[in-house]
Amino acid sequence: MLKTIRAFKYALQGFRYAFLEERNFRIEIFCAVVVITLGIIFKLTSIEWFIVVLNMSIVLFAELFNTAIEKLADVSSKEINPTIKIVKDVAAAAVVVSVICAFVCGLIIFIPIIYNSFLQ
Repeated sequence: MLKTIRAFKYALQGFRYAFLEERNFRIEIFCAVVVITLGIIFKLTSIEWFIVVLNMSIVLFAELFNTAIEKLADVSSKEINPTIKIVKDVAAAAVVVSVICAFVCGLIIFIPIIYNSFLQ
């Protein structure tokens, strides 16, 4: 039980680090709060909530993983290394892919709801 509590504490420290040090992570958290607020206002269905929460989780996971890869790559070599650059670029691309997917899913969910709420 103590190991589990300690592991959770370390995870919270990682989350805190990302929130305090990574601007993109803060932006993604802000976007998640906005989407959650809109979901509450527009009363999303269970399926819509599932899609929204899954996409938010994937984006935040990708950003946290990207941060971990970047920090590890930074300590592995002090000089410029083309392979490390590729690793960091690919990790960043994974974040971009997850954000684009989340954005498209958000449009698919929210455009019809907003259209039906305001334009009909």
